[in-house]
Amino acid sequence: MKFLIVSWGDFERWKGTKYKFGDETSTCPSTLPILQKVIKPDWTVIVLSETLGEDFSSREALHDDIKNRVNGFLEQIGAGREVDVIIAPGIGHFSHGEFLGNAMDTYYYVLNQLSQVLPVREELEVHFDITHGLNYITFLTYRAIKDLLGTAAILNPVKFTAYNSDPYVQKISRELTINVIEDVKVEPHPVQEPLPGLERYLVPYLVEKRLLGELKASLSVFRLLREEKRRLEAWAGSVALGMPLLFVEDFPETEALERAVEELLHTWEDYITVSEKSVKRKLALGEGFGVLVKLLFQARVLKELKPNLPPSVDELYNISDKLFRGSVKEMTRVELGNIEETAIKYASANLFPDWMPLKDFMCFSSANPQIKPRNFLAHAGLEANATEVKMERWKYEGNKGEVRKHTFLRYAEAAKIEIERITANALRGG
Repeated sequence: MKFLIVSWGDFERWKGTKYKFGDETSTCPSTLPILQKVIKPDWTVIVLSETLGEDFSSREALHDDIKNRVNGFLEQIGAGREVDVIIAPGIGHFSHGEFLGNAMDTYYYVLNQLSQVLPVREELEVHFDITHGLNYITFLTYRAIKDLLGTAAILNPVKFTAYNSDPYVQKISRELTINVIEDVKVEPHPVQEPLPGLERYLVPYLVEKRLLGELKASLSVFRLLREEKRRLEAWAGSVALGMPLLFVEDFPETEALERAVEELLHTWEDYITVSEKSVKRKLALGEGFGVLVKLLFQARVLKELKPNLPPSVDELYNISDKLFRGSVKEMTRVELGNIEETAIKYASANLFPDWMPLKDFMCFSSANPQIKPRNFLAHAGLEANATEVKMERWKYEGNKGEVRKHTFLRYAEAAKIEIERITANALRGG
């Protein structure tokens, strides 16, 4: 799927300019029509600042004012209608009004909005034009795009191309070429950020700090974080560090993450006041909000890999081959291979043991009874004390390749908290 994302400033001030892109030329106030003609995107997203708004009767009216003017401009320039408009929170003092808030709200807001429109289960081609962009809005949009594309690339082919035209010089410029300034195949980059403390999700900005204490006591998201923080970090660590069984067992509920992100966003919006020529964002979106958005997007991307519990060795091979790369993938295959080889010996002897510790299954008589972090991480999370194995009974007729489908793994319930703690700590670099 092809996406065209454009960062815009004050579009109503642009004048007709002759643009050249490839073999095409077009005279227009905007690069959008010629980009759409050449790239032929399936969808277009326009990102621009709410500081362009002039109707201060309400936040909705402010945004509607911008959208209506954008739609009129799109009709004027003959742009395609398959368009989303993201109105990002802005900052600054202007002749028509003031906009007060944290500049990083732009990044977190755009990150969340784009995470809802980018597809998660198909080949993706994203084109980003910064020709008309507004300084920090463009930079933070670029950052949000690249963060999301790195996650999408875990399972999907992803390509990213960025454009900028020649600089416009009044009375001199006759034709502006639209230049490719970045053209890359995006490499996979799973979420590697730990979840911060509770004070970093909604941050008091134009309001007293005591409000945060009230919000932490009343919002469901903070109860979720108190209960699930370790588990969510362990899941992120399982993807980043190569632990297929922990990936399956700790796979987050996307619905719970969606509710958490929505509650934080709605609360942030509730503390935005719009009055005569003034917009004040009294809370700022914090880094924790961004990590939750990224975890939710990653869960959507990887949801197709989640098997039923308990997973078979065959399913864990499949997950590892798709999810991991390089030495991490080889490490998981070695560990699974050792278990598979032992399972073949059991099946050859017509033995199909019920749940038992991996150390007993593998006959590790001298295994250390403690779960050592270094040992756990070095064995793709399939540590002998923490892991349990079961083989279901079936008619084994010498087909060794079938054994992995009838051998299942799980973590011992008593070990679960410790292995999540180890993985979460490793994610934080501890």
